[in-house]
Amino acid sequence: MSVVSGLSGVVKSWNGSKGFGFITCDSLAGDVLFARTEMPQDVKEVRGKFLEGRPCVFDAQQQADGRFKATNLALPYVEGKSLAGQIKSFSEKHGYGFITSSSLTEDVRFQSSDVPQLPPGTSLKEELVTFDVMPMQDGKLRVSKLFFQSNKIAERLKAWNDGHDGRHEWRSPGWQRSG
Repeated sequence: MSVVSGLSGVVKSWNGSKGFGFITCDSLAGDVLFARTEMPQDVKEVRGKFLEGRPCVFDAQQQADGRFKATNLALPYVEGKSLAGQIKSFSEKHGYGFITSSSLTEDVRFQSSDVPQLPPGTSLKEELVTFDVMPMQDGKLRVSKLFFQSNKIAERLKAWNDGHDGRHEWRSPGWQRSG
């Protein structure tokens, strides 16, 4: 079995409930299987169409049947695409927190207005989220939309509403669906 390193491809499909998907890669014949266990920790609960069509980098190990399986999967930052991450910290007292993402080199700040009115003392640390970003004048990124990665997380925190693409958006009380 051979290993090929440093490949680029595009996620063709992802089945979050079963924990596997396929990547297309011009350098290899056939689709490349990948498992949840080969994804970054902050991406493991994403659902819906979040991964489909995303560029990725990976290593591939050839199996006994000749097909390849992806290892060490990474999802680079693509401007305009939502990111997956994990809440690093949140201070109710100061009204902001930070998200870390394996797709970025620095943490991203979010405000208390980006999260729902949760019961006081609710810990958001280490919760898995997906989020959109916008650049600030100083060049840093700031969260513009914040979502739970799965129903399981949202239900546990008891603060979920259906978002788009199967995500669960934290919404302020005055939020209205447009269109």
